[in-house]
Amino acid sequence: MPIFLVFGLIAACLPIDWPEPPFEPAREVAVALSGGAVALVLLVAVGLRTWVVRAVRRDPGRRIEVGRAYARWRRALFFVNIGTAAGCVLALGWGWYAQRAFVMEWNGRPTLAPFAELGVPLPYFVVLFACWVIYYDAERALHEARGYDRRPFAPRLAYLLHNLRQFALMVMLPVALIVTQQTLTRFAPEATRSDVYRIASLAVVPLLLLFMPLLMKPLLGLRSMPAGETRDRLEALAKRLNFRCTDFLLWPTHGAAANALIAGLLPRVRYVVFTDRIIEDLPPDELDAVFGHEVGHAKHGHIWLYAGFLSLSLAVLAALLILLDQQMRATDTWLLLVPVVVTAGYLFVVFGALSRRCERQADVFGCRAVSCSDPACTGHGDATEYPRGGAGLCPTGIRTFVRALERVGDLHGLTPDGPERRSLGALVRGAWAWVRHWLHAPMPRRIAYLRAVIERPALERRFQRRLFAFKCVLMLGLLAALIALGRFVGWEKLYEQL
Repeated sequence: MPIFLVFGLIAACLPIDWPEPPFEPAREVAVALSGGAVALVLLVAVGLRTWVVRAVRRDPGRRIEVGRAYARWRRALFFVNIGTAAGCVLALGWGWYAQRAFVMEWNGRPTLAPFAELGVPLPYFVVLFACWVIYYDAERALHEARGYDRRPFAPRLAYLLHNLRQFALMVMLPVALIVTQQTLTRFAPEATRSDVYRIASLAVVPLLLLFMPLLMKPLLGLRSMPAGETRDRLEALAKRLNFRCTDFLLWPTHGAAANALIAGLLPRVRYVVFTDRIIEDLPPDELDAVFGHEVGHAKHGHIWLYAGFLSLSLAVLAALLILLDQQMRATDTWLLLVPVVVTAGYLFVVFGALSRRCERQADVFGCRAVSCSDPACTGHGDATEYPRGGAGLCPTGIRTFVRALERVGDLHGLTPDGPERRSLGALVRGAWAWVRHWLHAPMPRRIAYLRAVIERPALERRFQRRLFAFKCVLMLGLLAALIALGRFVGWEKLYEQL
């Protein structure tokens, strides 16, 4: 859950007066208790790793059962790890200790060192990196127990680097921007009050969205897809769909992920990325459908929509915070957590609703990319003609994309075993599935909708109309809220807050 992790780390890095350790001597107690808590959760991780390795080596036939149990326990330990780090900061005195240990002399007085805020969530970083080292053996044992997969598992260093790159791009990038701003405020306060700095701060998010593909290549170790049948097929499909991009990139994950994504607002800095496993494990027609899904994001302007939504939302939230500050006039540093919690909740609910609808729209375009013009066709062959621009939508194209979703879900261990009885456990698992897939909706729901479209094509047209209305109401509502709040709190104050 990167969004919760991002906002949790941002909250930890805020200039809050964290509680002192429960006992004296304070510094020694903070280090000892926090170190003990970290060691305890790492012992649990070692126990899980040991059980997985021994179980699959003793009986490789239990690989699926053990793998599912391992996935459940690791998801649970993800929250245990976050809770342990939060406990270190809030109850065991680590946050208090970090704010006093990572200091330096500046202009004759003690000041937090540059980027010292990252010392507050240090227990989580230690747990995270250590767990990568520990879980490597478990995941290699599960991979080797498959038997039929001849792809060698990634070396330990490559596995660690793969995880580190994803963490740096998806989690640490926004956290680093916040910490950099706080560091500049401490060491160059005059510069941070200048118009140039404020304009640059406003431009950071749009520039990141524009040039994110250029950052992704070195951070994720992406490389251009080699010439061959797969690349030729994708280029031909892109031409038929009237889609332009800079390059097709291959993401070497050593078989750890089966995914594809599109990045970039403009064709000159736009890339379509495929992991090695999705290229190797999907047949050509299903890979075409997955590529069509990514093209659908560009064709429907989703990346531009997200950029506009995020920019307007952040401006509205900033105006609301100014209004709150004007009404409360409070000085308690704990109130700094309010905007973090509000922003996280807002993005989870509102942006999640928008993203899930856009993903469904992209799913439909993925079906169109491999559909012919006959709405009642029963199959495709070598002589099948596909309309340009993805103008068709046929049952065969929908079934092809559904097979691709099912295969990707199976590769990620997301395919359900079958219908479950109504129970509290089933409800909890269903709710957790929604939380995990807050941007895409659970895989069974996506598949069920597409299969329903085969029987009732009018569902797709009604969905497109409703989505258009939803986007218009959402964006116009945000714009109206910004104008009203800007007039109420003052445009100059809003500009200073941004």
